[in-house]
Amino acid sequence: MKILIVDDNPYVLSGLLDGIDFKALGFEEVFTAQNARKAKEILDQVKIGILITDIEMPNGSGLSLLEWANEHHPGLVTLFCTSYADFNYAQEALRLHCFDYYVKPIRYADFTEHVKRAMDEVRRTEEKRKIETYGQYWIDSQWNNKVDFWYKYLYRLSRASEPEIAEEIRNRKLGYTLEDEISFCIVKVGKTTKMEEMTAETRDFIFRNISEEIFQKEGYTLEGLLVTASHTLTIIVQETGQKGGRPFKPLCTELLESLCRYVSEESNCYYREHIPVGRAQEALEQLEEVALDDVSNRRRVIDYERYIREKREEPETDFTGWESLFRGRQTERLMEKIRDDLSERVSGKRMSGQSLREVRSYLVQLSGTILREYQIEAYRLFDDAAYDELSGKAATSVSNTLDFAEYVIKRTTACISELEKSQTVTERVRRFIEQNYNRNITRDEIESISYMNLNQISKLFKQETGKSLHSYQMAVRIDQAASMLKEGKYSISEIAQTVGYDNFSYFSRLFKDRTGYTPKEYRNLK
Repeated sequence: MKILIVDDNPYVLSGLLDGIDFKALGFEEVFTAQNARKAKEILDQVKIGILITDIEMPNGSGLSLLEWANEHHPGLVTLFCTSYADFNYAQEALRLHCFDYYVKPIRYADFTEHVKRAMDEVRRTEEKRKIETYGQYWIDSQWNNKVDFWYKYLYRLSRASEPEIAEEIRNRKLGYTLEDEISFCIVKVGKTTKMEEMTAETRDFIFRNISEEIFQKEGYTLEGLLVTASHTLTIIVQETGQKGGRPFKPLCTELLESLCRYVSEESNCYYREHIPVGRAQEALEQLEEVALDDVSNRRRVIDYERYIREKREEPETDFTGWESLFRGRQTERLMEKIRDDLSERVSGKRMSGQSLREVRSYLVQLSGTILREYQIEAYRLFDDAAYDELSGKAATSVSNTLDFAEYVIKRTTACISELEKSQTVTERVRRFIEQNYNRNITRDEIESISYMNLNQISKLFKQETGKSLHSYQMAVRIDQAASMLKEGKYSISEIAQTVGYDNFSYFSRLFKDRTGYTPKEYRNLK
C-alpha cells in the first residue's frame, strides 16, 4: 500500500515522516507534495491507497483536490489534516466523501490510529471492489490458488529449491517473495463422531471461519488452511504490517479453545513465527517433528523454539525383565511393569513420542519372535482393523501405548495357549479340508487358520502327512465319492458335482487313479 501526504508546510511533512513509522504500519512507499498540482501528478502516475492532505494551500485547496480525485481516481481514501476547525470545511469534506478529519496540532500516537483506520478502509474498499468486479468466484479462486500452492510446496516429497519456489509463486501471481515472513501453527484435531459426520467441505468451512475470525481482526491475513489425512490442521498467516496487534501465541490459544469448543477435543497446538517463505517447508517439517515427539496432551500452546531449548536428552528405554515375563505369559505382571516404567519416565519429564515408538516397536518384535517359535506369522494374527487403530494411536500418549501393549500381549498369549490346547497346525488344516473338501479352498483361508504363509504350511503338511494340500483334498473327495457310490442313492454325475468336480471325465480319471476302478465299475462291485 502507498500513501501520499500533501501539505504546503515542509516542517509538517518532515514532522509526519519523522514522527510516524509508515513502513512499520505496512506502507511500501510514502510520497509527499507541497501543492495540489504536484499531488495530481503523483496520483496520475502511482496507485495511491491513502491521501492525507491539508485544506488551505496555495494553488488549489485540499477540498478541490479531493473533488478532482473523486472524478479521476474513485475509491481513494482521504484524510484531511488541517488547522481549521471550521464547520463549513467539515461539512464540505463530508459531502466529498472524505474518510476522516483531523485538526492540528498533530499528536503522533493519536494520528497513527487515524491512519490505521484509513488502512482498514482501503482493504474493505478493495475487497468490495473485487467482489463487485469479479464476484465471489474470484475470491474463492484466489483462496484455492493459495491453498493449492501451500499444499504442493509444504508436503512435496523432495525439498523444493528456491528457484522452483520463486517460479511457482510467479506463475500463480501470489505476490510473495522468498524473504517475506509467515507464521504457522498446527493442531492435531481429535477424531470424534462429530468430525466423522462432517463432510470435507463443512469441516473446511468451519475451520476457515474460526481462523479468519481469530487472526484477521488482529493484524494477520489468512494465507492457507491445510487439513492432512492424519487430522492435522495447519494454518498459515502473514502479518499485515500493523503494529499493536496481539502477539501470535494468545491467538493460537484462542484458536485451540475454539476448536475444542466447536469441533472436537484437541491435543496441543504448536507454532513458529517469522519464517521466510523460502524456508517454510523445512520449518514446517521441524514443527511436525515436535508435534510427533510431544505426548503431553494437555491442550497447551507450544512454541517450537522454546520446546527445542528445553528438550532433555532422553536415555534409552530399559526393557529389562519384559521378555521373561512375556514368555512366561505373566500378563498382569508384565503390564504392571510396563506401566511403572512409563510412569517413571513421565515423572522425570523424559517421555516423548520417540520413547513410545520404541516401546511399540519392541513389543511387536518380541511378539513376532515368540509366535515364530510356534510357527505362527505375527502379521497374520494381527491382520485386523483393531490392531491398525491401536498401533496408529500408540505413539500419541502413554495411555494409548498401554492399550496397544495389552492388546498385543493378551492376543499373543491367548493364541499360543489355544494352540497348545487344541490340535497341531497340521491337524487343524486337515480338519478344515475335511469339512470343506467339496469347494475350492483359497490360499487366504489356509493361511488364516494356520497363521503361516502357504509355502510354510505346505512344506510342514507334506512332512507330517506325506501328501500335498491338493493331493489330500483330492483323496478326501474321492473317498467321499466312493462312499456315496456304495450307498447307490445318487447318479455318478450327481456324486461328481457333490464332491466338487464339474468335469465328469476328469472326475472319472481321478477316481480310477485312486481306486483302480472307474466309478461305474466301483458301483457294480459286490
